[in-house]
Amino acid sequence: MKINKLVSILVPVYNIEKTIERNINILIEKVTAFFMNFEIIISDDGSSDNSKEEIQKICLNFQKNNTNKNLKNIIGVYARENQGKGHALKRACEISNGEYIIFCDGDMEIDPSQLENFFVIMQKENADVVIGSKRHKDSIVNYSNIRKLISFIYFMFVKIFFHLPIQDTQTGLKLFKRDAIINIFPRILVKAFAYDLEVLVACNSNGKKIVSAPVIVNPNRHFGFIRFPTLWRTFIDTLAIFYRLNIVHFYNDLFDELKEKPLVSVIIPLKKINDYIKEETEYLLEQIYTNFEVIILPDKCTNNEIDLELFKDERIKIIETGEFPPAIKRAMGVKKSNGSILAFLDDDTYPEKDWLHNALRAMQSRKVEALGGPAINTPKDNFSKQISGLIYSSTLMSGKHKARYIPDKVQYVNDYPSCNFIITRELYEKVGGFDSEYWPGEDTILCNNIMKQKEKILYTPEALVYHHRRDLFFGHFKQLKGYAWHRGYFVQRFGGNSLSLSYFIPSIFLLYSIFIPFALYFNLPQILNNYIHAVNKNIFLYLLLFPHSFYALCLIGSWINTLSPIKGFCKAIGILLSHLTYGAFFIKGFLKGFTKN
Repeated sequence: MKINKLVSILVPVYNIEKTIERNINILIEKVTAFFMNFEIIISDDGSSDNSKEEIQKICLNFQKNNTNKNLKNIIGVYARENQGKGHALKRACEISNGEYIIFCDGDMEIDPSQLENFFVIMQKENADVVIGSKRHKDSIVNYSNIRKLISFIYFMFVKIFFHLPIQDTQTGLKLFKRDAIINIFPRILVKAFAYDLEVLVACNSNGKKIVSAPVIVNPNRHFGFIRFPTLWRTFIDTLAIFYRLNIVHFYNDLFDELKEKPLVSVIIPLKKINDYIKEETEYLLEQIYTNFEVIILPDKCTNNEIDLELFKDERIKIIETGEFPPAIKRAMGVKKSNGSILAFLDDDTYPEKDWLHNALRAMQSRKVEALGGPAINTPKDNFSKQISGLIYSSTLMSGKHKARYIPDKVQYVNDYPSCNFIITRELYEKVGGFDSEYWPGEDTILCNNIMKQKEKILYTPEALVYHHRRDLFFGHFKQLKGYAWHRGYFVQRFGGNSLSLSYFIPSIFLLYSIFIPFALYFNLPQILNNYIHAVNKNIFLYLLLFPHSFYALCLIGSWINTLSPIKGFCKAIGILLSHLTYGAFFIKGFLKGFTKN
């Protein structure tokens, strides 16, 4: 069977410098017989050996010496750090061009010549996805018994919870029609061992037909016993997929491929050039969407600070502003920008490579002019900052606003922080831009003005950035005090998107916590019993203490669902202190707004 349409073969690799060239040559030799038009994208998942250099050599040799008329290109994609096979495939998929997309493990333990049969099955079954299955009746698998047992247990778990029409999800050879996968992959969150399952669950939930194909598997590497942390991580990721599929319907509302490519101005205010902005600039320059400019706005800078190769890119502009708050700096950046789309980041964030691409896809698909995406915790932070991030991303702390800190379902919002906010220039100017009088909170005023214009703000989990948090005590609580004071102040001054019950709850909790000791001291349950004889005083006591008892159980649950017991304990204590701090300063800001009015 001859395949004339372009086929993209995605090859994830990690630490295989000694065999990568041989394996790619095997792949080319095996598929050239039936692929008339194909490309190979080798995605290195942050290898610690010389795999990157070997891949670069393979790509260079192809450019110089290609004699295979069927092979159109070999492309290398490189991750900064090891994040998992799913992450490597996702990055490769972003730059693929084929009408068909293939996942093919770089170790070549599954002979790629079997792909011809995959296409036969796809055509015969009119399928969107064909996956290799070790459990197919015609498969020949030479795995150890322990791995077969683990595979069987995982299969039964998946069968019970996901009802997929297949018997295996993990085999490393898969074939997709482009329209079955290209809009799904940006929504995939799992980066490690459960990524196959998430891809197939997302495809199945979007009505794509998945069928299995037999494979011959001859492992060419030794498989030892799988470590417990790996099994536990896979189990947790699998439960997370179940939650996203059935509870929040995360895999719905997918967006079309990008059509128009407007100029985007990325605007970043900061006090001075620091390591964070250097890191952020490096990630921005790796965006798969390339039509952008970056405007960096420090108070002042020296030639030595900006005399770096990464700042010499023609898309980077560094403009000294003097000492102004971020809101004014953002407004100044807009005046210096040229883009029809304005993208605002903080200097302590850095974006995924598909951040702009996914944001523009969402804006064009939904025809909206303002958009926000999650600013999730970065694994690069120290222990103290990680705890701060865990506090913010906890449902107990952030409630319905947790989507700001972890990827959540697509939704419309009425308020969104400017650390990851994108808006058309037309709408920005229409609503008056950032109000320079307030910081923090200037983004709340901007969003409030957008709401007044009857415009929508879309949230999408695909427009993802990472956010360095503050150190737990001084930095975290100082930031929280500012958030709370301004929110309480805005309730009185502006109302609108600040009039949400979730903002009042910490203050109610604080006041109730102050009330309880007095109620117990004056024996309030007995007093109520004196007036209502039919109700036992112990019932009143239970009702009095119930809110805090329930809250304590929630804190314990928050502790337990954190994989690290130490981090979980610190998070639980931090949530309690954060609620009390927010509650106190929200009241203070509210009273200030009241007197201002």
